[in-house]
Amino acid sequence: MIAKSYIRNTLEELNKLYNNSQSQKKAIYFSKLALIELCGWIEETVDDIVIKHANRKLNDSSNKDYCRKNIVKPNYGFQYNRNIRPMLISTIGLIEVEKLERELERTGKITLLKGYLANIKDSRNSAAHTHLKGTTRTYNAPSRTIGDFNKIGPILEKIDQKLRSF
Repeated sequence: MIAKSYIRNTLEELNKLYNNSQSQKKAIYFSKLALIELCGWIEETVDDIVIKHANRKLNDSSNKDYCRKNIVKPNYGFQYNRNIRPMLISTIGLIEVEKLERELERTGKITLLKGYLANIKDSRNSAAHTHLKGTTRTYNAPSRTIGDFNKIGPILEKIDQKLRSF
């Protein structure tokens, strides 16, 4: 089961702070923080899915350590093709990833996940690699980030659920 209550509470709190902010600058801070929090949660959740699956299926502790240290730990990011898929392939193999993707794609979930992650990656990069001085930048309100969370969370849960059935 994927832990979602803490991130949901954090995003909701940031949304309240955003809505009650007295300045545009503070509203931007809360928007940027909500987005960065969501992205961190996605990365940690995918890492956790892979590690827990490895721990369920692998018997040898050195293989479990290998998965954690050599597959998950050096992976930074949350793009499907660049980050998530390679971790899954390294852990369960290309044949099983193909089965997983085929099953999830029957309802378009992989395509949707790729699209959602690509959209928030662009926003995240803008938020993480710029500062506020001298330019008025716009960022999605935390309520939009909550919407992204509500779309992405169930797909990650479905991936976790399917891995548990392997």
